[in-house]
Amino acid sequence: MLTPPFTYCYPFLLLSVHVHFGMSGAWALFNSLSEEPEVKPTTRLRLEETTINNKRYITHLSAMTVQSGTPSLYWDKKVALGADPLRSDADVDLLYDKVSKSKKSIAQLIMDQSYFTGPGNIYRAEILFMAGVYPTSKGVDLDRATFDRIWDVTVKLLRRGYDTGSILTVDADLDPEAAARGERRYIYNKSNCVRCGGRVHSWDINGRTCYACEGGCQPKIKVESNIVVKEEAGEKMAQKQHTPFISHCAPIDLQQRLNGGAEQLTIAEIRTVLEEMSVDLPPKSARKSVHVDALNEALLKQKGTQKKTRKEKASKPLPPPRVSAEEAAQEKAISGENRSVEHVAELSSGQAIKAVSTITPSPVAAKKVSKRKGSVKSSPTKKRSSRRELKYDA
Repeated sequence: MLTPPFTYCYPFLLLSVHVHFGMSGAWALFNSLSEEPEVKPTTRLRLEETTINNKRYITHLSAMTVQSGTPSLYWDKKVALGADPLRSDADVDLLYDKVSKSKKSIAQLIMDQSYFTGPGNIYRAEILFMAGVYPTSKGVDLDRATFDRIWDVTVKLLRRGYDTGSILTVDADLDPEAAARGERRYIYNKSNCVRCGGRVHSWDINGRTCYACEGGCQPKIKVESNIVVKEEAGEKMAQKQHTPFISHCAPIDLQQRLNGGAEQLTIAEIRTVLEEMSVDLPPKSARKSVHVDALNEALLKQKGTQKKTRKEKASKPLPPPRVSAEEAAQEKAISGENRSVEHVAELSSGQAIKAVSTITPSPVAAKKVSKRKGSVKSSPTKKRSSRRELKYDA
């Protein structure tokens, strides 16, 4: 394992490094020593390259896992991985052969890196939704056409994530109204399907929350086996309509959460809504249940007699693919997503803050601005492009 202040300089060309960013890692590029920040305890690796004209390029890496070794480390890792949607040489036939022999559910297989390389829990939910496949469908029960649909969606979504620097799954061509509302995902952390409005059920599979639309978007595969029927009956008992949680990965608009009940809001959000409604606030020291009751009572009095007190977010279509790292950070800031989660790995914390400075001057200033009524976000300025080229054969 590499720990700071490890510095590598070329020509260490035979060194293999395995990196797993985790939820908040970053591999940032700096063009000069003057631009380079100090090495921090979370900096796992520092690389420096000097070009012919003596221009320096420095990178700082922070990640959950950083492992170094000989080239055999690379081959050992590679052989353990399944098909990679970001590679043009992915062996899809081999993957289908493995899937079609497995009695595990497709939800389990998509999260198994020895089958599908790359997808996490958000992608699993959205891939199966867009492919129209129920999560508990067994690998052995998937015909080739259904599998191909799953693979095609996986490739589309992961490459789009690479291009945009964010997990964006709502397709503006298929669902223009949802995209215009600013929806970013169909069912992940949703109580109702963005497309059909049907209930979204959630349950646990191997310690991770699994999601499915029960409104008809993901029909179940009918299997005659008594064993499968028993399994499905047990899973159905454990399923329930999903209650959205407060997530930095996939935030739900305040108004959407409020539609599910005042208890879906934080105390700070409840107090903000009550202030906008010109309602007396409970003491700050009061429990959340007291705040929830106060807001529910105020909403009940207001229902049917007043207009909505909160303005809807401006309709904003999803951004086009192939954006720079700075542009991706700006888009995430506008959407309300936390920049440190599901982030653009090429930007350090300081670079990300600078990239969104025209939108959110600083975390502290942004918090103050969000409390003001009628505040207008300034348009993001054009930054130096840092477009990424996909190396299929790297």
